Amino acid sequence: MKCSVSPVVRVAVQCKVASDLSKLFEDLKRLAKSDPMVVCSIEESGEHIIGAGEHHLEICLKDLQDDFMGGAQIIKSDPVVSFRETVLEKSSRTLMSKSPNKHNRLYMEARPLEEGLPGH
Repeated sequence: MKCSVSPVVRVAVQCKVASDLSKLFEDLKRLAKSDPMVVCSIEESGEHIIGAGEHHLEICLKDLQDDFMGGAQIIKSDPVVSFRETVLEKSSRTLMSKSPNKHNRLYMEARPLEEGLPGH
């Protein structure tokens, strides 16, 4: 079963002892493989990021340190919450775009989700 996850809270983690960096990298891969609801990534800056729901993230960080890394100390950044926007009313105009091959036209307008739909 495939899951599409968009983490709500993200935290950067790093090792307290630099020699544990390779272990952290491998254990983050193991954590992501063992829990499909967790997103582990490496930013361009080199930061190791773990993303999940708020309470789920706390459990994952504890599991990472205690179970996967065998008690090795990790340093966690302050949590960062993703910012999201939504549509509150229908857009005032319809926009047109063409497909890359220029044979299809797409007309779009923004509208709020109807009551009862997922994500509403």
